[in-house]
Amino acid sequence: MIKVGRFTQGFSLFLALIFIIPTIVVIGSSFTSGELLRFPPDGFSWRWYDEVIGDSALAEAFRNSLVVGVLAAVIAMATGISLALAAARGRGIPRGFVTALALTPLVVPLVVAAIGFYFVYVRIGLTGNILGMAIAHAVLGIPYVFINVLAALTGLSPNVEEAARISGASQLRTLVRITLPLVAPSAAIGGVLAFISSWEELIVSLFLVTPDFKTVPVVLWGEIREGISPATSAVATIVTLLSILASVLIALVPWLRTKIRALVTKNGVHDVRNSREGL
Repeated sequence: MIKVGRFTQGFSLFLALIFIIPTIVVIGSSFTSGELLRFPPDGFSWRWYDEVIGDSALAEAFRNSLVVGVLAAVIAMATGISLALAAARGRGIPRGFVTALALTPLVVPLVVAAIGFYFVYVRIGLTGNILGMAIAHAVLGIPYVFINVLAALTGLSPNVEEAARISGASQLRTLVRITLPLVAPSAAIGGVLAFISSWEELIVSLFLVTPDFKTVPVVLWGEIREGISPATSAVATIVTLLSILASVLIALVPWLRTKIRALVTKNGVHDVRNSREGL
């Protein structure tokens, strides 16, 4: 076991504080009773959260971000799983090519991607709507799903899938009843990360929004340009809490993976064998 010295522990704590302190300042300032953004806050009040909840424009932006984030996560999961299967189990297409294609959104600068999305969307009429924004955010979220699912497939023993095929299952049946349940927790992690990245995406969103359709980051950006108020901190705090909730869900995935792996390993092949006549 590698022992960590006090200097390393102290340095790690120092770095953690650097990352945490700005969040603490934003959260604390959102509860101020004053008119100006200050930390420590001038008293304690929920007034700015009441203002955010009562703001119809912000409510619409939250609704847009939620729907876009969910759709983006679903599309990213479907595409990322397909690409990971092609890279790990595919034949005829080089694995390196598929991997490079799936990770391209991490390499291309966001400004370049945003301009590309804008010019394409203007021609096909996808600017300023949920579907167009969700597709753009899904493209940016595909690498998160791909990396996690590919890692799961790489660590998955081929013997489990082979046993199902020997028992009489078709390739599609093995994929649906054995492979996908085993990689589902990893895909879920990628989907949650894609959802989080959609909530915080600003550059691409700025190119695709319209006066009638905005997401939370775009609204926050507009308010910051006009002047930061405690209401802005309240919105940022709500978004932070959503991110923390998503992180908790990610932390639960390893436990879920263990349960699913044990269940599939124990009952998967037996279930496939029993359903052989139905194939």
